[in-house]
Amino acid sequence: MRTSTRQRLAWAACAVLPLMAHAGSWPSPPVPAGTRTDEVAQHIVFNGLDMHAQTFTSAQSQDELVEFYRKAWDKEVVVNRLGQAQVIGHRDGDYYITVQVSGSGAGSKGNIGIVDVASAPKHFVPGKGLPAPAGSKVFNDIAYPDDSVPARTVAMRNSLSPAQNTAYFRERLVADGWKASDAGACGGNDCVMRYERGDSKLTLLVMREGASQSQVLINVLQP
Repeated sequence: MRTSTRQRLAWAACAVLPLMAHAGSWPSPPVPAGTRTDEVAQHIVFNGLDMHAQTFTSAQSQDELVEFYRKAWDKEVVVNRLGQAQVIGHRDGDYYITVQVSGSGAGSKGNIGIVDVASAPKHFVPGKGLPAPAGSKVFNDIAYPDDSVPARTVAMRNSLSPAQNTAYFRERLVADGWKASDAGACGGNDCVMRYERGDSKLTLLVMREGASQSQVLINVLQP
């Protein structure tokens, strides 16, 4: 799947998300000299929230970038650790900006996310419209509506084994009109299966996660 970078960025952008914001328009975050940015997507919908996203590489170190944003945003920032990375958060009107920074050689690299927190739906149901075994916890629902082929990725966890998940989804997807497009590739700890329904394509990835749970990713491409 092509969504791993996008998922990490979207998760980081909401890791320190505030509960409220005020009116405004999409901001353009500052970047220090020696920094290159690249668009990930102009429009992402992460768990119901509109989001813009970029990746970047910089000649400045992780600590120098953190200090740059503290000064640029007049110390109105929240800084959190995310593994070896640091996530810098700043509210700007209706929007919340996060810069996730990791060290890279003598410089740094990372992601910039801008989330429209004012657009948060009141009754968003992650995973709506897709099957999920009882007891599953859907933790990400990410859509890319403006891609050349609109895409959506839903991620969940449950206590079923990969084999049990695979059997459940096979039954439910076939009942919903999906047809297997290949024989799939399954082992003891993971399984990848692909389905088609008209022009739409669906990839199901199930991975064992620890001793007692599995993670399920469903990626749908729908022209």
